[in-house]
Amino acid sequence: MDILGELTADAMYIPKKVFQVMKNDKKVSLIGKIRKVEDKFFLVDDTGEIEILVNGTVEENKLVRVFCYMEEGKLKVNVIQNLEGLNLSVFEKIKKLYSEAGLNV
Repeated sequence: MDILGELTADAMYIPKKVFQVMKNDKKVSLIGKIRKVEDKFFLVDDTGEIEILVNGTVEENKLVRVFCYMEEGKLKVNVIQNLEGLNLSVFEKIKKLYSEAGLNV
């Protein structure tokens, strides 16, 4: 069995838009811009904004993908991926094509 076959649903981050995040989600990945920086920040995408707790520093107005887990009803960051330079509209078109084929990006 390959490595992907051995992963459980709890081990995978589910790609979502901000408006799709629910308090019962375990792990999600989101793409957006960082709006406010402190011990938490707001991630903004074309569907809204969401508060995310972070240990460490992040730069405001950066395009990022965040890999988060839910703890006590709050999103906390595991990993932040810099996406500066990504053409978001092209990415969304490609993501839609993958989705139509039954795949997640």
